[in-house]
Amino acid sequence: ARHRNAIKYAWIDGRIEITNYTDSMSKLSFQLSFYFLIIFWSSVAISRAIWEFLWHPLTYFQQKKREDQPAFLQQLDFGAHKYVTANGIKFHYVACGDESKPLMLFLHGFPEFWFSWRYQLMEFNRDYYAVAVDLRGYGDTERPAKKSEYQLNTLIQDIAELIPALGYKSCVLVAHDWGG
Repeated sequence: ARHRNAIKYAWIDGRIEITNYTDSMSKLSFQLSFYFLIIFWSSVAISRAIWEFLWHPLTYFQQKKREDQPAFLQQLDFGAHKYVTANGIKFHYVACGDESKPLMLFLHGFPEFWFSWRYQLMEFNRDYYAVAVDLRGYGDTERPAKKSEYQLNTLIQDIAELIPALGYKSCVLVAHDWGG
C-alpha cells in the first residue's frame, strides 16, 4: 500500500510553503483551494463595502458618535471619574486612593486616554492618591477650538495648573510618549 505523509504548511516570505508531501498534485490542489478562499472572502468584503457606499454615500465616511460609554469604562475598580478646571479647560480624570496621601499623576501618550493607566491606578492607590488625567482634547476632556492651543508651552501650563487644582503643591509624575 502506498503511504502518504501528512501535509504540513507554513507561511514563509509572503507565500504558503508545503513540506512533507509525496504527491505534487496534493500540493497544487491545496494551494489552489487556499488561494481561492482568500480571493473569495476578499471579494465578499470588498463587495460589501462597495454596497454600503452606494446605498449610503453621504454617511459612509462620517464618524459615528457613541451615545453611551462602554460599561467597562465605568468600573469602580479603576477609580472615581471626576472633573477639574485648569488653564481654562475642563479636565476629566480618574482618581483612586486616599486624598491625604501624596499625589501620583499619570499622563498618557498619543492617541490614548486615562484608560491606558488602569492597572497602575489599581496598583499604586495603596500608597498614593493615584490620578490618571485625560489630556487636552482626549477622552472626556474639553477640546480647544484652535490648533494653536495644543502647543507645548500650553500643555506644560495645563499640568502646572492641574496639580494645584487637585489640591496639591507637588506630585510624582508618571508619563510616556506625548504625556512625558
